[in-house]
Amino acid sequence: MGPNDGKLTKAASSLTDKGQSRSQQRHCWECLRRRLVCDSTHPVCNRCSISGVVCPGYENTQPLKWLAPGRVKVRNRRPKGTGSAKVTKNSCKAIVTAQTRTRSPPLIDVIKWTWPVELRAEAFIFSEAAEYYNTCIYQDLIPIHDLAYNDAVFPITSEHLQSAARVPNYIKYIFVCVSLSHRINRTRNDPELKTLVRRLWEYRGIGIQGLRMDIQEGIKPNCDILLAGIISLLLVDAQQGSSSDWLCHIDMIQALISMRGGFRAACNSSIDPVVLCFFYVLALGNTTSPASSLVMTRSNVEDLDFIMERYSDRTFQFHLLPPQLFAEIVRINYLRMRAASGKVGEDLSQEAYEILARIEAFSSEDWAESKPAMNREWALVALSTQAATALYCIASLQSLGVLPLSDILEACRIEHGISLHAYLKEALPSIRIRRFVGWPLYVLGMEAANSCGELKDFVRDELVGMSYHIGTNTPLVAKELLERFWASGDSRWDLCFDKPYPLATPIAIDVSGIIP
Repeated sequence: MGPNDGKLTKAASSLTDKGQSRSQQRHCWECLRRRLVCDSTHPVCNRCSISGVVCPGYENTQPLKWLAPGRVKVRNRRPKGTGSAKVTKNSCKAIVTAQTRTRSPPLIDVIKWTWPVELRAEAFIFSEAAEYYNTCIYQDLIPIHDLAYNDAVFPITSEHLQSAARVPNYIKYIFVCVSLSHRINRTRNDPELKTLVRRLWEYRGIGIQGLRMDIQEGIKPNCDILLAGIISLLLVDAQQGSSSDWLCHIDMIQALISMRGGFRAACNSSIDPVVLCFFYVLALGNTTSPASSLVMTRSNVEDLDFIMERYSDRTFQFHLLPPQLFAEIVRINYLRMRAASGKVGEDLSQEAYEILARIEAFSSEDWAESKPAMNREWALVALSTQAATALYCIASLQSLGVLPLSDILEACRIEHGISLHAYLKEALPSIRIRRFVGWPLYVLGMEAANSCGELKDFVRDELVGMSYHIGTNTPLVAKELLERFWASGDSRWDLCFDKPYPLATPIAIDVSGIIP
C-alpha cells in the first residue's frame, strides 16, 4: 500500500457510487489506477485482457502488490503533519480497540519516515505485509476474543512498526513470509501464484542468510533474538506442512536453549512465550512423526511438571488444548520413543493403561465451565481433543506392541472415533474454534483408515476448508499424507509417516519481550 491509497480508495468509492446510480457498474482497480474507462466485464474486464494485464477485479478492498527485493522505490518527501510517534516500553503489547481498524497515517508512511535511511529499501515490502496482516489475517482472528481475551491477537500499529526498525532483518523477512504464505493459501487460483511462491522462498532465503550472518558473528550477545528468529522460521516452514530443515532447526534451538541455561532458565526470561511455543509445536509434531524419529521426548517429560505448574492456568498457552490432555500427549510421545528403542514389556503396557485411564477420566465439561464465555465451544475443543488423545494413545501404542489388539481396546477405539466425528461436525463450522481442532481432525483421518468412505470424505473436505480458513498448507499436506495411508491398506499408526511432519501451527509468537 502507498501514501496515495486513501485518495485512490475515495476515488474508487466516488466512481462506483456514480456508476451504480446510472448503470450499476464499477471500475476494476487496474483501470482506476490507470485512469481508464472500464467496461466492467466480469470476472475480468476486457480492457485489461486486451492490454495483457492481470485484472485485479472489483473487490471492495484494493488488492496488494508484492514487490521483489531491490525493486522498491521510496520517495523521501515527508507528508505535512506527519511526525514520528514516541516509542514506549510497551509498544509491542496488544492494542485491541475499535479504532485500530482505521489506520492513520498509512503504515508505509510510518515506516518511511521513522526507519533509518538504510532500511527504506525494505520499507514497502514490510508495510505491505503489515497491511495484509491487518486486513486479512487479523480480521479472521478477532472472533477468538469471544472465547477470552488473547494478548497474542492484535493488529499491527504504527508503534509496532517503529519498534520493528530495531529488530534484525531476518525477523522482518520471516514476518513477510508469514503474510505471503497466508495469501498463497487463500488465493490458489491467483494468476500470480508462481510469482508469490518464488518471492516467499526468496524472502525466506534472505531471512536464513541474516540468521547465518548473526550466528557467525557470535551467538551469545544476541542469543534471545536469534532463538526467536529460528523458532519463527520453524513456524514458517510448519505453515507449509513439511520441512526438510525440521530436525536442523531443532538442533540449533536446543543449542541456544542450552546456552540460556536450559529450558527452565529460558522460561524465566524475556523469551518465555517463544520457548513455550516451541515446546507446544515440538510435542504435537512428535505425534505425527515415526516413533524412530521422535526428538526431545525425555527432556519434554522432565520439564512437564514445571510447564504445568507455570502455565496450566493460562488460557491460550497450549492453543486451547486442556493442559491435562496436553501433558498426556507428551507422556505418550515418551512412551513411543522408549518402545521404539526396544524396551517393550509389562512396565510400558501398565504405563500405557494408566495414561489411557487418566485421559478417559478427564472431565471436558467441567473444564469448559471454568471458562469466561462460550462454554459449549470450549467444551467442543476439549471433547474433540480428549477423544483424539485417547485414539492417539491406543493406535500409536498398538502400532508398537505396547498395547494389545484386544476386543476391549477395539471397542474403545470405535467409540472414541464415533464421538470424535460427532464433536468435529459441530466444532468445525465455528469461526471461533475451528482453527483449534486441526490436530483432532488429523487423528480422525488416521482412524478413518479403518472406516467407510463417508468418513474419509468428511476428513478430506474439512482439511481443504481448514487450509483456506487458517491460510496454511499444513492441512493439505495432511490430506495427501492420509490419502496415501488410506490407499496402502494398512492402519498402523507408524506406517503412515515416512518422516517427521510438523503439522501443528500456533497463531503467533509473542516476541515483544526481546525488542531492544
